[in-house]
Amino acid sequence: MVANEVEGADSCCASCGIAEVDEIKLLKTCDDCDLVRYCSDKCQQDHQSQHEAKCKERAAELRDDILFRQPESTHMGDCPICFLPLPFEHQKSMMNTCCSKIICDGCHHANQLREREARLQNTCPFCRKILPTKKEAEMNAMKRVAANDRVAIHIEGVKHYQSGDFESAFECYTKAAELGNAMAHYELSVLYQYGEHVEKDEKKENYHLEEAAIRGHLEARYDLATKEARNDRFGRAVYHWIIAANLGHDDSIQALKTCYTHGVVSKEWFDATLSAHQASVDATKSLQREAATEAMVRDEILFRQPESSHLGSCPICLLPLSLTLMKSRVQSCCMKIICRGCAYTDRMRQRNEGLERTCPLCATKTSQREEDIHMNKMKRAEANDPFAVMEIGRELYRKGCYDNAFEYLSKAAVLGDAMAHYHLSLMYRKGEGVEKDMGKELYHLEEAAIAGHPDARYNLAGYEDRNGSIERSVKHYIIAAKLGHDESIQMLKKCYVDGKAEKDDFAAALRGHQAAVDATKSPQREEAANVDLAKQSSKLRN
Repeated sequence: MVANEVEGADSCCASCGIAEVDEIKLLKTCDDCDLVRYCSDKCQQDHQSQHEAKCKERAAELRDDILFRQPESTHMGDCPICFLPLPFEHQKSMMNTCCSKIICDGCHHANQLREREARLQNTCPFCRKILPTKKEAEMNAMKRVAANDRVAIHIEGVKHYQSGDFESAFECYTKAAELGNAMAHYELSVLYQYGEHVEKDEKKENYHLEEAAIRGHLEARYDLATKEARNDRFGRAVYHWIIAANLGHDDSIQALKTCYTHGVVSKEWFDATLSAHQASVDATKSLQREAATEAMVRDEILFRQPESSHLGSCPICLLPLSLTLMKSRVQSCCMKIICRGCAYTDRMRQRNEGLERTCPLCATKTSQREEDIHMNKMKRAEANDPFAVMEIGRELYRKGCYDNAFEYLSKAAVLGDAMAHYHLSLMYRKGEGVEKDMGKELYHLEEAAIAGHPDARYNLAGYEDRNGSIERSVKHYIIAAKLGHDESIQMLKKCYVDGKAEKDDFAAALRGHQAAVDATKSPQREEAANVDLAKQSSKLRN
């Protein structure tokens, strides 16, 4: 029997033609394809020149069978708690170093709410271990790396890459890829594409893109489709886009829409893919995840550094007002807060020129009578001046008229007054005029903090610290400190000493605090402060 006549026969060697006999002669299949079998390595080498072309063709077919097989899920898999598919967007999930499990933001947020309501320490939603400090997290990560945890190794590679250490990043990515991590394969494709630490190699780039795509990496699949389209292989490109779109990839469904518009994709295929895409997207949704998304948006606003404190700037000298209200004056005529420097300078000018006393801002004749001041406040309150409404509410609060105070403070809060929100938080905490409600207390504290109220921010930091949310607590202290809040910079110093805050963060907050304090200083304000101090000393002596 001639060798090429028996090529592909299951029972004979493709080279020498010897038949397979049970327990006497076993044939092994070609390493790259399933077309032929050989009785020995020598026969395989002898037959290589005849078989090479068909072998490559068949190997490519086998590779495509794997490459274009629809994965059951993306490379992210399912959340190990709620068992719903994890969203492809990494910012919608999190990983703790204790167990290296990727948890959806819905389960993470629900766990945080449970711990907050029960005043429990923050723990991992999966393994229930107490959340580590930054140093402990680094140690945990290294333990997971040593245990060949492919997720931990990939993340270690990302850290090296972000720090510019491409050599170490390449080593981590390679090891994680060998362990089957799709994201590591994708990262390696990027390295080979741009030649970072390695020579540019399109073949290796494509290989790692394919390995990532096979494991459900949607961006890798989309990149492969784009490459195929550029090379006029639209059939392969469409298959890639369909597979990615079926798993919920938005860019791929948009690409297919373009293909359908130009007649490259049939209506039946596009409709089926559109339905599958929507089903995949819907499968990642839950009420908990929607709540977590809202909380994430809220946090983006909450932890944004305000440009100034809630007091703003003096409308005359335009310098930031001091956080100490005693260093400013409220003009009842226009309900504007004027710094003591401008108020003192204007008063000296009026005295030297023999003028009657007027407001430094609106030039209205001022009165020191309590009745006139109260009347002006009421007029401004009727005109929905937020500060005037808040001031009346605060006066009622001091008198113990909590019901009326609550009414005015609520109105001022709706009008956007930060101090009104802060006082409402105190009422909900103490149960004055309202039932105690921690949820509403925190809401008003957050609203006040967002508007730049440092005391509200400080209280939030203390709350997070007591509940074990060290990272959030430190963020609050940093923001308040950069507004010039003394108590916050002192607490941040303690956090740094205790290892809860990083040196760079503390140093930046320290510089920001000093800059904020210096910005409130001026020769006029210092002169006014010296005059006030002299008056106080004179009173004490008398």
